[in-house]
Amino acid sequence: MPTTLVRWSQRLLKGLALSLVASLNTQAANLIVGDQSYSARTVMEAAGVLEDLPYELEWKQFTAGSPVAEALNVGSLDIGLLGDSPALFMGALGAPIKVIGVSRQNLDGVAIVVRKDSPIKTVADLAGKKVAIWKGSFSQQLMLTALDKAGIARDAVDYRYLSALDSSHALDGGSVDAIATWEPYVTQQERQGARIIATAEGLIPAQSFIVANDQAIKDKRAQISDFLQRLQAARAWSVSDPQHNERYANAWAALTKADAEVARRWFSRAQVVVVPITAQVVAAAQQTIDFFNNAGLTKRYPAASVFDESFSAALADQAQAVR
Repeated sequence: MPTTLVRWSQRLLKGLALSLVASLNTQAANLIVGDQSYSARTVMEAAGVLEDLPYELEWKQFTAGSPVAEALNVGSLDIGLLGDSPALFMGALGAPIKVIGVSRQNLDGVAIVVRKDSPIKTVADLAGKKVAIWKGSFSQQLMLTALDKAGIARDAVDYRYLSALDSSHALDGGSVDAIATWEPYVTQQERQGARIIATAEGLIPAQSFIVANDQAIKDKRAQISDFLQRLQAARAWSVSDPQHNERYANAWAALTKADAEVARRWFSRAQVVVVPITAQVVAAAQQTIDFFNNAGLTKRYPAASVFDESFSAALADQAQAVR
């Protein structure tokens, strides 16, 4: 870990703890965070940023983004980490939630994949083929957008609506010709020789959001700000050195009983960092809202209404400190 990053992280955690203690009541409120498959929890533990928390952190684990969005909507979570579409669908319903930060990743991990022996070489070759997608997700948005770009009518493809896990099994078994999916399934398929014929890069935003319940923003602003900065520090740590990435991957694999090599390749490619909300982020969210509106899955509404930029200054200041 670079010396400047070490010193900065130490100063950050000390400063956060001191300022937060001063702003909280003697009986600090818990912060309830919805994670997916231990991703955030593991990187924060591996980076050592959860030491000396001046409040109690309660983790709830999920396997998909939609249940995270539902839990945020009903107030059983203060913060949730999820892909863009579940949060934006909730925004269309007027749910009491706001996007407060962005987890940015390399878009090569959101991809259309075919078997290693498939005659399919390009997206144009998908005409007349069976493809697996998941409605209301990166998967559907990527597949349909890729077909549009290739000049292939959307109805020229035979769709199977399957979860990411079931899609991967379907591709293995030969019941579909291609899948549009995300990590870790992209890396798992590549290890079996599967080929990527298109990625989200240049096609869809495939953003991931950090979302908070409105009441939590009102009642637990200090804790939320502290958590965001610690998560940002952990993500910065994980991408700053290949050894950190390996430590994170090994810890995650041990906790989830997953393949450590898949985790290492996935995390190395993803290069996830936490960034503040920008005009570009909101514009990309509008692109996703408009796509799913055209697909008949949600209403069109201004994306800016579901964003709260009041935490962005702290994230921007910290990101600048890491550089």
